Amino acid sequence: MTGALAGKRVVITGAAGALGGAIAARFAAEGAEALSLVDRDADGLGEVAARLRANSSSSVNVREHVVDVTDHDAVLHTYDTLATELGGIDVSVNNAGILATSARIHNVDPADFRKVLDINVMGIFNTMKASIIAMRGADGGSVINTASVAGFTNWTHNSPYGTSKAAIIQLTKIAASEYARDNIRVNCVSPGTFITSLHDEVPPGAMDSVLDRHPLGRFGEADEIAAAYVYLASDQTTWMTGSNIVIDGGMSVGQ
Repeated sequence: MTGALAGKRVVITGAAGALGGAIAARFAAEGAEALSLVDRDADGLGEVAARLRANSSSSVNVREHVVDVTDHDAVLHTYDTLATELGGIDVSVNNAGILATSARIHNVDPADFRKVLDINVMGIFNTMKASIIAMRGADGGSVINTASVAGFTNWTHNSPYGTSKAAIIQLTKIAASEYARDNIRVNCVSPGTFITSLHDEVPPGAMDSVLDRHPLGRFGEADEIAAAYVYLASDQTTWMTGSNIVIDGGMSVGQ
């Protein structure tokens, strides 16, 4: 198999979601050797894996791992096992995350705020830590975190989510500096709004004002955003670390 990711051994968290599934499909098409899919949603994970295996044009080795990314010890054990079985991890896509209930700060339940931080920040900390441990002393690798434009723009009624994504951007920069000499590149992607099953409970019309903030006049597609992950995972970005690629239909222009 040839392609931009030929021979790469990859772990993707949040793989059962729309973006995670799109990233996995793109990576398979670009020749990744092994795709280890991680999510706590066993059924969704199975569906994504089945689609990848059904694609006759792909010979990628697909593995499924039902893991809660907030479980530090389980994450470290899973990545250690993968590194041993695959002979290493070349790319780690830390993509697991959740949205928050829309509310102004005085109406936010502290438990809801904590849940978002646990999954969006601690989950990425855990998987990033595990992948860095696997990559250090080997040939290095590429770590890619999923952030959001909500992490650096004024997105009201969404303080838990915006706070969590701002933390991911900063965590990415710190890790990039700390592990550059280990040949580990750490970057993140900040998508604008793309509609997924996470928006199923959003009331009709609630997204109209969000759509108006995108100069290109539409929401994005998961596959469009996944292209940035291929770029960061490939050897085309060997001199790129600590960067935040923004794909948002122009939403953050001028902010």
